[in-house]
Amino acid sequence: MLSYIFMVIALLPLLTSAAPLWHEHYRQLTRRGSYTLNTSYEGDNFFDEFDFFSDPDPTQGLVTYQTRENAFSKGLASVQDSVAVLAVDSTSNLAVGANRDSVRVSSKAKFNSGLFIYDVASMPIGPTTWPALWSTAEDNWPNNGEIDIIEGVTESTTNRITMHTAPGCSLSTGQANTGTINEQELSCDASLNDNSGCPTEDNDTHSWGASFNSAGGGILAELWDPNVGIKIWRWQRDSVPADIMSKDPDPSTWGNPISFIPNGQSCNIADYFKEHMIIINITLCGSWAGATYSGTGTCQEAVAVASNYVDAQWKINSIRVYQPV
Repeated sequence: MLSYIFMVIALLPLLTSAAPLWHEHYRQLTRRGSYTLNTSYEGDNFFDEFDFFSDPDPTQGLVTYQTRENAFSKGLASVQDSVAVLAVDSTSNLAVGANRDSVRVSSKAKFNSGLFIYDVASMPIGPTTWPALWSTAEDNWPNNGEIDIIEGVTESTTNRITMHTAPGCSLSTGQANTGTINEQELSCDASLNDNSGCPTEDNDTHSWGASFNSAGGGILAELWDPNVGIKIWRWQRDSVPADIMSKDPDPSTWGNPISFIPNGQSCNIADYFKEHMIIINITLCGSWAGATYSGTGTCQEAVAVASNYVDAQWKINSIRVYQPV
């Protein structure tokens, strides 16, 4: 007994010196200092720092992405009462198999880290729709990674947050997150499982589609810190943290995120996620929505009907990007 007491006394200096290290580790997992607003996309100037993508849709969707000039002249890009609107054409009936006009924009700025706050009033809904709010590099996909913050198709019931990377990056089980991961889809390797990546399902139906819209949309936050990892949260309007509304965000007070891919042996964040642009788009059918389409007739027939797309619109109040002070 005495020898045990002497051993504890001998170890006390070591335990005391280790405590600050543990607290520092905990601090890094929650917050690495205060944040300052770096970039803001909102109001009448929302589109000023976005480029309009007008190449063929890489996901084989039945859309024709419009140039900036055409998107505005056709009413597919606009700012209404300080809310940015990105829409699919809902006025032209088409021949079956024809492409419908749509919009895809990407930020001029490129990011390697940050605290991103997405205030989304509503998301596109309607048959065959496949909307996404995401980020990736301008080239070198998937080596520079992809982060899907909001993505799904008409048949989805909840939002799917997904990372896509080169081989060697994966989710790890046992993390403090509230979403659901599939242990068969832990690898983010885009060459596996038909590029399903490493998804985390938000278990709340208010995270997607008509339910999201009827609740007044919501706010999503993404903390991308190469030393910590990538975390994503979501809140409905009545539960948004006050520090977000006051533009003084403090992630350490937000509780567990829905999705968390930690920096570490399973994924070196700085190596796998680089030079990302923020991207917002709406495609129709394509490799995902076309494969899961369960509506009347064929996917191509649905795209031809203009009235299917009256509500196929993104309405975004703001996107704010903060960086550590």
